[in-house]
Amino acid sequence: MLLLVTAAVMVGAFGFTLVLFVFGYRTQAVETGMRLSRLKGQAMTDDRDSTKNAGIGLRRRASVSLGGMNLVSTRLAGQWAAQLEQAGLTLTVKEYFILRIVVSLGLGTAVTMAQPFPWIGLLVAPVGFVGVGVWIKRRAVSRRKKLEAQLVELLQMLASGLRAGFGLNQALESAAEQIPAPLSVEIRRTLRDTAVGASLEQALEALNNRVDSGDFDIVITAIMIQRAVGGNLAEILDTVAHTMRERIRGEIQTLTSQQRLTGFVIAGIPVALALYFIVVSPDYIAPLITDSLGRMLLGAAVVMEIVGFFVIKKIVDIEV
Repeated sequence: MLLLVTAAVMVGAFGFTLVLFVFGYRTQAVETGMRLSRLKGQAMTDDRDSTKNAGIGLRRRASVSLGGMNLVSTRLAGQWAAQLEQAGLTLTVKEYFILRIVVSLGLGTAVTMAQPFPWIGLLVAPVGFVGVGVWIKRRAVSRRKKLEAQLVELLQMLASGLRAGFGLNQALESAAEQIPAPLSVEIRRTLRDTAVGASLEQALEALNNRVDSGDFDIVITAIMIQRAVGGNLAEILDTVAHTMRERIRGEIQTLTSQQRLTGFVIAGIPVALALYFIVVSPDYIAPLITDSLGRMLLGAAVVMEIVGFFVIKKIVDIEV
């Protein structure tokens, strides 16, 4: 009996998901057409406030609804949209919600059929729903780290392009062709925002919101200030890149301090032992000095100590 109830719950949830999926795609074309019309009207009127709203991605305004009833709160839908953008996924909020339900149902059904206690499947099903969310967050964090690792290289390219006589838009286009993903994807998206009517400031602000990184916030703030008050943008970007490089170098020095100390300790232990035996028992260590074979072994040990010290130093000396 319990197995039948569990199966009925799974089938009902799957049917609900299918209805949501079909209904969502029936209304998607209408919603997209309305949004595109709104964007075109904003571009023609050149309303600054409206253009600012247009700079926000379509997925940010999406909702999960069925028959006019919101299944997910607007705030939560906005958080999901931001996470999807930060993770670099093209799913809409509605598709993301359906994906979480499908994974939850699949995991619950698999567990139910794999063991003799059907109620365990009902308990495990929410794990699939939560697990997809955890995976999205981890993917977003990993992608943010990759973007931050490419930022200094981007700043150097932009500074070089500006010195060559390019405008900021042209420098961004040139950098997007040279720098690998995922940063090139974000740059092209920023340029696409400007192409559909958003100003460069609004496009950069949208980029800052998508990436949600402190490093990007510093760079974009510096560009905003330069465009407002003037100045040599190439020198500003070089200064920001130098500051970030020094900060990264300081972080690396902190993280590798234990390894550097280990190298000094390992190199110092044989020397300390030799001095100890010279003081406590000179006769014990005398053959290393008086005997020819002992002197050869002592010389080999000294050479190996020096080589080992420099190898450890080379390993922990990371260039930025």
